[in-house]
Amino acid sequence: MRHRLHAPRHPSDRYGDFDAWAPSYDRSPLQRLFFDRVHGEVVRAVVALVRGMEAPVVLDVGCGTGRLLERLREALPQASPVGVDASAQMIAVARAKPALAGVRLEVGESESLPLDDASCDVVVSTVSFHHWARQADGLRECRRVLRPGGALLLVDFFARGLLAPVVRRFAAGHGSGVRDEGEVLRMIAGAELQARSLTRVGPPLSPMGILAAARP
Repeated sequence: MRHRLHAPRHPSDRYGDFDAWAPSYDRSPLQRLFFDRVHGEVVRAVVALVRGMEAPVVLDVGCGTGRLLERLREALPQASPVGVDASAQMIAVARAKPALAGVRLEVGESESLPLDDASCDVVVSTVSFHHWARQADGLRECRRVLRPGGALLLVDFFARGLLAPVVRRFAAGHGSGVRDEGEVLRMIAGAELQARSLTRVGPPLSPMGILAAARP
């Protein structure tokens, strides 16, 4: 039997073809209706984590077009924000923004972050985790780039309760998909990170949460 050879897929193809979405991403109604609120919660959490630090390095894994980085830069002018995304076109849009001039923006996947060991004070990932192809490897990479005592804020959908099957079906085909809390906590522990809290974002039945962990 003959097997057809396929060229390796670009990382952005594996993550829902975000290259194609990049030019119109910032104009999506999802930004105003959903992401702006989530980003606000993340910014408040990061501000609390880095209080008292002179020049914290904050990495956004799956930064897209840099919308969260813009808000972090405004709220934390003393910080050094860094963005990494698997989509080259998303990064290209971010690099073209005057508000992100001078910000380090890199094309890369969660499981192979283009940063040095122990180079970040905070790592955030907002609604990107369920797209990661190798989630456990990505979490280990987050730990690698964190300084001892540094914090990870993993913001995503977590399947739970009666809505768990619906949430899992909604994210089917996106990388490794949505995990339940137990699965994520086991991966966090496997990456030698210490889970600190899981804060729900939205109404009582919302699957969205901010999982805070730290590198010992």
